[in-house]
Amino acid sequence: MTTVDCMKLQKNSIMRNIVIDLNILLDYYEENRRGKYPSSVKAFDLLKGKDFAFVSSSSIDNFEFLKYKDLSDTYPDMSRKHKLKIVHNFIKEILSLFKIAKTPSYVEFDFDDIEDSLILASAEAINALVLTRDEKLLSKYPYKTITPEKFLSLQANRDKEEVKMLDLTRETFYMYPDIERNTDEIIKKSNFILGDEVKRLEERIANYVGTKYAVGVSSGTDALVMSLRALAIQRKNQEYWDREDLIITTPFTFTATGDAILRAGATPLFVDIDPDTYNLNPELVAHAVKKFGKRVKGILPVHLYGQPCDMDAIMEIARENGLFVVEDCAQSFGAKWNGKQTGSIGDTGCFSFFPSKNLGGFGDGGMITTDDENLYELLLMLRKHGGKDKYNVDHIGYNARLDTLQAAVLLAKMEYIDEFTEKRRAIARVYDKELKNIDWLQTPKVLEKAYHVYHQYTLRVKNKNRDELQKSLKEKGIQTMVYYPVPLHRMVVFQRNGMEVYKDLTNSEQAVREVLSLPVEPLYEGDTACLVAECITSVTNV
Repeated sequence: MTTVDCMKLQKNSIMRNIVIDLNILLDYYEENRRGKYPSSVKAFDLLKGKDFAFVSSSSIDNFEFLKYKDLSDTYPDMSRKHKLKIVHNFIKEILSLFKIAKTPSYVEFDFDDIEDSLILASAEAINALVLTRDEKLLSKYPYKTITPEKFLSLQANRDKEEVKMLDLTRETFYMYPDIERNTDEIIKKSNFILGDEVKRLEERIANYVGTKYAVGVSSGTDALVMSLRALAIQRKNQEYWDREDLIITTPFTFTATGDAILRAGATPLFVDIDPDTYNLNPELVAHAVKKFGKRVKGILPVHLYGQPCDMDAIMEIARENGLFVVEDCAQSFGAKWNGKQTGSIGDTGCFSFFPSKNLGGFGDGGMITTDDENLYELLLMLRKHGGKDKYNVDHIGYNARLDTLQAAVLLAKMEYIDEFTEKRRAIARVYDKELKNIDWLQTPKVLEKAYHVYHQYTLRVKNKNRDELQKSLKEKGIQTMVYYPVPLHRMVVFQRNGMEVYKDLTNSEQAVREVLSLPVEPLYEGDTACLVAECITSVTNV
């Protein structure tokens, strides 16, 4: 795709929600108004099928009334049944083209015009502008409304728009009716703690991942800590691991991975990464196990950026040495290794539902998956203060339950996870194609058995200044992120509280200086990815 093509496509990408007023609907669907208000028709056509275009529920009701009245005035002999059929066909088309913005209960009524109050409340609830020709509405609420002419002009003349790493608001409104339906059920039942929705989500995720059990918990970090604690109880018959017990993990990850090992009583043993995948290098893991011997109790691989580790090699090492494996799947929901979902291969899989994850909630949340019934029973106790009977507990536990409201949101989002994964992979394909010939960049290398879900699309900037590139892209309105700028073995917490290191960690040290993650919002289309790629290509002085 050429630069011209990219820029042309980008201009058709609208990033602000729009609620279409009743007068625009009538301009489009009444023949005597179409010729009179061509801008309304053009704006309507541009907004068709867009995920940011809405019609207020109150406008649908008014549209039905006015359209029926118009037909009655124009065709007085037409039967009521026929008129209703025509009107309802129009409404079916509208509903197929646009999302519905409900009228919220907190309407601030302007009794001079109740209809305007309703549509403004609908727009306010979803951070939208009202597309309207209503002069009174436009003059009274200039910052909440926009004319068709102004709307079309802004799209035609927009030079640059910020490209965010993610647009969680846009994602939420994309699936808002499903989320709203589920959360309304919670409010009706007030089953806020371990409600039915938590159990349904656990069953849904266990089935999706391919394990017998799943336990909803309060965060991905707690999922790691509780998994390690449960394994200590199971394998050593004690509440925590001992400090001389080593758990192998990567230094190139988020703090929580190593911190969970410390919180579970053990000591992290940092082993270097594969420079192509950024994941644990199995060959080095095998050497580390040989060097440290019986002190090594388990392996905690991280499926970083959404690409699974080489789980065949890691599981073979674990089996040969009697080690447990806890998979850190915080970034890999939906990823597969050799056809098996991450989280279904080790003793447990630990997922995070932090809002920015591929499957993210409206706050913190997590899930542990396992096939081990004994571990499952221990995890159920640990998440609820440590026992089956909260007044007579067995273990040192946590208040680490997944909220029912979070489960309701996640159940709604589960309906879109495969669609969003494929959208992420499509964006990655555009980046791969557009950036493959830049000799100072390394695009992600995907292993043959891996199904990458691109929680992040992460480049390696070679022989150039990564920070200068990031600064240049920021000036062009493109967000990027560095995950992660400091390896775990350089952090004070591990230097102060204990760690072991196998040989040098050269690849991890280099990665923190070179990696750069690009925007991979699922609702961006290939044109946005192409624009980002073109901006990178245009940068030379870094």
